[in-house]
Amino acid sequence: MKKILVPTDFSEYAMHAAKLAADIARKFEARIYFLHVVDMPTYESGIIPGQSQQDVAEGLFILKKVKKDFKELMDQDFLKGLSVAEAIQFDGVYESVVAQAEKHEIDLIVMGTHGTSGFVNDFFVGSNTDKIVRLSKTPVLTTREEVKDPSFKKIVFASDFDDGVDTSFNRIAELVKFFDAKVDLVRVITRDDFYYSAPMLSIMEDFAKNNGLKNYDCHIHSADSVQTGINEFAQSNGADIITTVTHGRRGLARLFNGSITGDIMKSSPLPVLTVKAADR
Repeated sequence: MKKILVPTDFSEYAMHAAKLAADIARKFEARIYFLHVVDMPTYESGIIPGQSQQDVAEGLFILKKVKKDFKELMDQDFLKGLSVAEAIQFDGVYESVVAQAEKHEIDLIVMGTHGTSGFVNDFFVGSNTDKIVRLSKTPVLTTREEVKDPSFKKIVFASDFDDGVDTSFNRIAELVKFFDAKVDLVRVITRDDFYYSAPMLSIMEDFAKNNGLKNYDCHIHSADSVQTGINEFAQSNGADIITTVTHGRRGLARLFNGSITGDIMKSSPLPVLTVKAADR
């Protein structure tokens, strides 16, 4: 892991993400790219005299404030000694994040979350959240709270262990290996998704062996909903981070699509790492 992208609106929640990214960057000797998306004011010219001048004046004011916010961010002690870059984009949030991640060959996107109401004070909301989680080829790590100790010694991997998961797990396996972590594989079963535990546990054991896991346990957990079950299991088992592979909306897995994964990210007090399933 050499390049980390951190979208920011300079809020408290974005600062949590920046601190987490800094801790990871130190461990992996990675470079951090901070990205701010500017929502510039636009007016239809020719309707009111002087509108174009107002447009320019407001735009200059916004850019001046963003540069000031960036300077305050770069002066934070937790970034001292790290390789850091900053960028401003003017496209939509989702478009900018995905485009910059691909352009710079980013290894990890780290974002702050704002509980159930969306990402970082409406910087990432609604369809933007779903699109980034569901379609980004780059793994996405989110955090709702400040992570005091990002040692990640206990990792929960929640999945349906369906097709496409095995070939996408390698990025999570790299994290497991680097942190020398214990992995709890968990399949959440709801009333609408009954599954006999014996064959599923066998599938999970095969999954662990195929991916070279040594320190792991397999679990079946019953809950009213997938996201509730994952959060309950992770907290009751003292996990440091939740990881998942999302299948988008192609029908590969009803229980682990981008929308439900987004709900987990917004509701979990733990960091959540999401990797998009490989195309078949």
